[in-house]
Amino acid sequence: MIKHWSFSLLLGGIYLLIFNLWLVVPRGWVVASGITATLALLAMFALALRARYFINFWDGLLHFIVIIDVFLEAILIPIHYARGFYLCALAFAAVIVGYRFYARRRQASGFSRTV
Repeated sequence: MIKHWSFSLLLGGIYLLIFNLWLVVPRGWVVASGITATLALLAMFALALRARYFINFWDGLLHFIVIIDVFLEAILIPIHYARGFYLCALAFAAVIVGYRFYARRRQASGFSRTV
């Protein structure tokens, strides 16, 4: 079971860790840590792709959007002082978890068309 959720859980954990870090570090560290986290997440994303972790293209795209959000928030938002990122994390989790359950159910029923 954990194999089917490992990258998603890792991604969610790093997302929350990086945004909590940004509450206490200066702007320069936000940019540097954001770029570093993005590169690390992209490397893990590539490993997940190679391991065929994603159910289909759309599942991979949803995970990729979370990684892009970390990058864009790091370079475009000058100061992170609120905890609204918890709602973003909740929304990302709801969409990804919901889609993964939906896609697995469709896959199990024999309907594998992804477009």
